[in-house]
Amino acid sequence: MVARRGQVERVAVHLDGRRAFDVSCVVADSAGLRAGDFLTAEQQQTLISRDAPFRTRESALRLLGLRDRSRRELETRLRQAGFESGVVGETLEWLAGLGYLDDRRFASAYVAEKQRGGWGPRKIRAELAAKGVERSVVDDTIAALEQPDSTEAAEDDSVLERTVRRRFGGQFVTDPEAAERRLAGFLGRRGYDWDTIGRMVRILRAEASSEA
Repeated sequence: MVARRGQVERVAVHLDGRRAFDVSCVVADSAGLRAGDFLTAEQQQTLISRDAPFRTRESALRLLGLRDRSRRELETRLRQAGFESGVVGETLEWLAGLGYLDDRRFASAYVAEKQRGGWGPRKIRAELAAKGVERSVVDDTIAALEQPDSTEAAEDDSVLERTVRRRFGGQFVTDPEAAERRLAGFLGRRGYDWDTIGRMVRILRAEASSEA
């Protein structure tokens, strides 16, 4: 057996001069493994089974190291990787206990990121639901987005007006009906409701009329 160090300390088990599998040092120590030991097929399987939680944790930490994920997303990825549901559930609870897995934190960061990218509440809500975030968590998070204070609301509307004016202002002068359809599609795909879309249309129509 040869020890190696990585994100989690593990031991490589060699059989007949060839590397067969890895186990956590915790598993190796508890089993009292020593170089030169003879392992039956049953003992090998027992070691691999005992190591399952450690392999699952290592895989989960690696996935979270790439980006934050919702509980459902991480569960799905671990199940797809072949880990058993019971071990996956234990791993999720372990991560939550450490503060590494938190759907409220994930949802808040996701909303902030997508809002900066121009997404509206409807689309953000749908995407969070698709990622398995509980509806109550989605509702609480979106409520903060849908009911900002007056200063934030004014700033958001100002940014949105500048964006649509830059993209569609000239089109409302030359072909208002086509421009309205394009604007509605543009904002609709980003999750804005019809009240917001209608308000932007009225603003650009009024500006186009004054220019004409």
